[in-house]
Amino acid sequence: MRAWVDIVYMDAEAAAAAAAAEIYRLPEECVAYAISLTTPAGDACQSSAVSPAFRAAADSDAVWARFLPHDHAAVLARADEPVACESKKDLFSRLCDDPVLLDGATMSFGLERRSGAKCFMLAARALSIVWGDDPSCWIWTAGLPGSRFPEVAELVDVCWLEITGKLSLSLLSPGTTYAAYLVYAISDDSYGLECHIGMLPPKATVTVVSGSGGGGKPTPTPAVTSTSHAICLQHMQGEEEAAAHRRKTQYMRLRRSYGRNKMLTREADPDIRCPRPRGDGWAEVELGEFAVAAGGEDDAVVEVRFEEVDSRRWKRGLIVQGVEIRPKHAC
Repeated sequence: MRAWVDIVYMDAEAAAAAAAAEIYRLPEECVAYAISLTTPAGDACQSSAVSPAFRAAADSDAVWARFLPHDHAAVLARADEPVACESKKDLFSRLCDDPVLLDGATMSFGLERRSGAKCFMLAARALSIVWGDDPSCWIWTAGLPGSRFPEVAELVDVCWLEITGKLSLSLLSPGTTYAAYLVYAISDDSYGLECHIGMLPPKATVTVVSGSGGGGKPTPTPAVTSTSHAICLQHMQGEEEAAAHRRKTQYMRLRRSYGRNKMLTREADPDIRCPRPRGDGWAEVELGEFAVAAGGEDDAVVEVRFEEVDSRRWKRGLIVQGVEIRPKHAC
């Protein structure tokens, strides 16, 4: 019995070896085409470890040209500095690791390594900031560490906080669910930005308007989809307080400047968006998500709005780098 099992095993091993040999006989173009139908982050990179023949196919321009967005050359034509890479694979990696500045450093363009989908960040200069040109309300600061852009907007003192950004959906990858994130920091002398008892939290709204008359075909009733969420910019007791937002009873401590150190309770908001640190030293908070149709919508626009307009408290110390729009994946 054991001998029969050994014979079957040897036959299977020989068959596998013969099949592998047949694969290696395929022309490089066929192997490259097969690899190009996989994913850039996993299958394509792993294929290069199979054999020298597979490595040549997996690294070829024919494969990585399919992973790059079809309109990447048109987008890179707007780059502030020329982007030179020796191969399509190098270009893909460059755009994943180091987004390119476009349109006078008002926007950055990169790729998500996992899917190859396009990512954009609107710089603070590309956003509409209420009173952003008034130096008594906002100032523009240059050269902050970790910022993609040469300058960022720093809040001096306002009671009405409203920031809006817009992007054409035609720039994004079809058939992809995106999320918008406010990328920011908070200065040491900040005030009025914490989650606070008795005050409504800031609100973020992400709105997609399609059928708005692009291409000379006016539409009387554009299609509108919109989502809205409460936002927390700063936890009063540090990052460990994030979980408290979603408990049945939420405990918050009053600021010391109020002369009290008393614990109060309020109902938690299970849908509130909380901040998290980024790898570049900044923080981000998700403002909302939206989907780009598989067929694309040339005349559609996504508008991202972050606001706290019903509060009477004055605020200081919010440093805005921009709004990033990138693919969102389920955890």
